[in-house]
Amino acid sequence: MDEATLARFMTKVDRTGECWLWTGGKNRDGYGVMKMNNMKLTHRLSFLYHHGKVPVDCVVRHKCRNRHCVNPEHLEVGTQSDNMKDRIRDGTMPVKLTADQVTQIRILAEIGIDRRYETLAELFGVSSSTIKDVVRRRGWKHIP
Repeated sequence: MDEATLARFMTKVDRTGECWLWTGGKNRDGYGVMKMNNMKLTHRLSFLYHHGKVPVDCVVRHKCRNRHCVNPEHLEVGTQSDNMKDRIRDGTMPVKLTADQVTQIRILAEIGIDRRYETLAELFGVSSSTIKDVVRRRGWKHIP
């Protein structure tokens, strides 16, 4: 990352706490992203800049368990298997919705029980992006 890109990167980082929080754009999973040649995960960019290359077949993990954090001291390299074990331990593995739950979500959204996807996400134990996909029929298309 060159100095101009680093300066642009740092304008989107809130360093007031222990975690350096990415305040710029985020992907549908809630991870920070920044466009360079293509979209890059910001925690990975931070790791690359401060620690160097990530070994092949490895991922950059958050020791602090905060996906918005780009503090290089909170990032470490691990395998995808390590990452999945972290998600199981932390209870952040995606939840599979049943057909009945998908139908309930669509009905609740349609009748306007709450216009915010976050409320339905909390109710069903999934992310707001999952709720949005269910409501907009991006997923679970086989369920009427």
